[in-house]
Amino acid sequence: MDGRRLTRFSVLRERNFRNLFLGQSVSVFGDGITPVAITFAVLDMTGSATDLGLVLASQSLPLAALALVGGVWGDRVRRERLMLASDIVRAGVQATVATLLLSGRATIWELMLLLAAYGSAEAFFRPAWGGLLPQLVPRARLQEANALMGMSENMGWMVGPAIAGTLIAVLSPGGAIAIDAATFVVSAGFLATIRAPALARRRARAAFVVELRDGWHEVRSRRWLWVMLLRTCLVLFAAIAPFQILGPLVLRHNGRGAPAWGFVMAIFSLGMILGGFVALRYRPRRPMVVVALTGTSGCLSPMVLALGGYLPALGATEFIHGAAVGLLVAVWNTTLQTQVPKDALARVTAWDWMSSTALWPVGLAIAGPLVGVLGTPTACWLSATIGLSCSLWVLGVKDVWRLRPAPASPAPAAAHDAS
Repeated sequence: MDGRRLTRFSVLRERNFRNLFLGQSVSVFGDGITPVAITFAVLDMTGSATDLGLVLASQSLPLAALALVGGVWGDRVRRERLMLASDIVRAGVQATVATLLLSGRATIWELMLLLAAYGSAEAFFRPAWGGLLPQLVPRARLQEANALMGMSENMGWMVGPAIAGTLIAVLSPGGAIAIDAATFVVSAGFLATIRAPALARRRARAAFVVELRDGWHEVRSRRWLWVMLLRTCLVLFAAIAPFQILGPLVLRHNGRGAPAWGFVMAIFSLGMILGGFVALRYRPRRPMVVVALTGTSGCLSPMVLALGGYLPALGATEFIHGAAVGLLVAVWNTTLQTQVPKDALARVTAWDWMSSTALWPVGLAIAGPLVGVLGTPTACWLSATIGLSCSLWVLGVKDVWRLRPAPASPAPAAAHDAS
C-alpha cells in the first residue's frame, strides 16, 4: 500500500514541478476567497444582480479576447517567466481593489476596470501554464501531475470559500481580497525558482499572425478537439455561468448569505478533490466520452435552484458536480498535453480558454435580466434544460468515440532552443 502511494506521488520529486505545485497551491487559496468577497461586496454596494453580472463579466471578457494573444506568446517566450509577470500584475490589481473597498470609495466602474486588468493578465498566465507542465514532467506521469495539480487547486477552492464568509465578516470584503493579493506574491516567488528545459520546436519562429493561424490549424485539424471546445463554450454559457448569479440570488432569497454560498463553493471543491483521487488511477479508454458525460453534471444544480434551492440538496449536487469535474479536468488536460505537439500547446490551450470564456460573460450578464423577465424558477429550468442539450450532442460525433489515449512515450522530435 505504502509503496503504491509512493510511486503514485513520485512526480513531486521533480523539483520544478514541486515548486509549481507549491506556488499554485498557495495562490489558489486566495482565488477561492475572492469570488465570494467580490460577490457580496457588489451586492452590499448596490444589491443589483445586473451589477454583479457586469462586474464578474468584466474579468472574463479580456480573458476571452486576449487568450489567443497569450497563447502565441506562451509558445514564443519562456512560459514560467510569462506566468511570473502575470502573477505580479494580478497581485497589484488585487491590492488596489482591496484598498478601494477598505476605504469605502469603490464604485462599480472601478471594480469593472480593475477586474478587466486582472483578466488581461490571466489571459497570458493560463495558456503558458497549460504548455509548461509537459516540459516539467515525464509524459507517463502527466495525468498524475494533472490530478495532483487539480487536487491542490480544489483544496484551495474548498478552504478559500469555506472561510471566506468568516473573513468577510471579520475583515470586510476588502480585507479578504488583500489576502488574495499576498498569495500572488508567494506564487511569484515560487515561479522565480523554476527553470524549465528548452522547448523543442518543429519549425523556426514565424510572424505573430502566422503563429496565430498555425494554432488554429492545430485545433481545426482535430475534429474531436474543436467539437469539444464548442461543447464547453455552450455549456458554460447556458448552465455554469448563470449559476454564479442565480445561486447567490436564491440563497439570499432563502435568508442565507455569504457563508452559505461559500459552503456551496467549498463542497464543490471537496468533490473535485475526490475526482482528482479517482484520476490518479483511472485511465479511460475513451477520454472524450468521459469528459462529455462528467461535464453534464453541471446541469443538476440549476434544477435544484428551480425547486427552491434548499442548501443540503444544493450541496449534494455540487459535490457530485465537483467529483465529475475533478476527473474531467485531469483527463482533458492530459489528453491535450499528449495529443498536441509541445511547441503548439500554449496556443491550443489558449483556444481552450477562449472557448471557455467566450460566452461566459454573456451568461453572467443575462442571468439577472432573465430573472426579472421570467422569474427565478423558470430561469433556472431554462438554464438546466439548455445546458443538458448543449452537453450531450457531442456523443453523436464519431471522432469523440474514436479518440484513444496517446502512447506513454512520444515520438522523437528535433530540438531547438526556444528560450
